Amino acid sequence: MTNFCKLPSKGWVNLTYVRTIRFFYKIHFVRLPLFSCQVIWSNGDREKFVGADAKALAQVLIKVDSHPHPFPR
Repeated sequence: MTNFCKLPSKGWVNLTYVRTIRFFYKIHFVRLPLFSCQVIWSNGDREKFVGADAKALAQVLIKVDSHPHPFPR
């Protein structure tokens, strides 16, 4: 299992330092929904990711969540 995610436009992100992540659709200026997310890092800083970067984060988190855990939840 990896704690890193390769983003198409921003390089590598270390998921170990993510405190909270929220996914949502943002209405783009041409009125098209744009998949987005806001990450709150462990130090309290906030960062927004949109489009392909947000989708890459979502895909990695789905893989991490579906990974079998050694202990029952």
